[in-house]
Amino acid sequence: MPRPRVIAVHSGMLSDVNVAMRETLTSNCRSAGMQVVTYDPRSEILPDVLICLGGDGTMLAVAVDAARKGIVLGGINTGHLGFLTTCSRNNIPGLVASLKDGSFTVENRALLQVAHRVSGRVKNTSYALNELSLMRAQTGRMIDVDVELNGRMLNQYHADGILVATPTGSTAYSLSAGGPLLWPSAGVVSLTPVCPHSLTSRPIVLPDTLEIKLRPCARRGRLEESIIYSIDGQSTHPINVNETLTVKRADMQLKLLTLPNSDYASRLRAKMGW
Repeated sequence: MPRPRVIAVHSGMLSDVNVAMRETLTSNCRSAGMQVVTYDPRSEILPDVLICLGGDGTMLAVAVDAARKGIVLGGINTGHLGFLTTCSRNNIPGLVASLKDGSFTVENRALLQVAHRVSGRVKNTSYALNELSLMRAQTGRMIDVDVELNGRMLNQYHADGILVATPTGSTAYSLSAGGPLLWPSAGVVSLTPVCPHSLTSRPIVLPDTLEIKLRPCARRGRLEESIIYSIDGQSTHPINVNETLTVKRADMQLKLLTLPNSDYASRLRAKMGW
């Protein structure tokens, strides 16, 4: 890969650890002949690489913007699992060396496009790197959701919620809900009911070429209970009964930074404790 010229840095929080890491990263990058700027989505300066200091949540907060602009996204992990992050804070010199000599690699990660439709018209369009989650806003309640695939009915789920996850998101909320692990390059998504009422309602792996439609519906005439959907746990939106969420693979992809000799199998072993 060609050596990046401009590195943008984004911090999840201004902790002492992050400040120290930022200073170390900036010093190393400048010594290697690369310009370092603070990440600003409104800036006219388009960086080649965006490095996040934090965990997966910090990277999720900027992932869609990076994908839209074609910026390579990396991360230095100060969180817990850090499936998306490139390296630990102890390997900043190795990260900079890889950027300098162009030995890093880029993985293309799929995103979901989620269209919220009211009476057939699009009210809001969002993009998710990990997952779409559709939930009852009130705890202790279940929801009913009709799910269609390319216009054909799959099932009506009675559950705490429904998740549609990308391969990248299969290690996040979906995994906690009992969803399958998916290989990052697999052209699939998973549909996982959260705590379903029926034991026969199981997670399903679907081709990402399908259009998935989720429609909350009334149960026993209850129309007053609020329902929400969340995008990557970053934003939450209300949705009413009989409105729909249309989910499909987005046209854009995220370019995820990885270091030499880093493979997904070894990452799974490290993060999952295998």
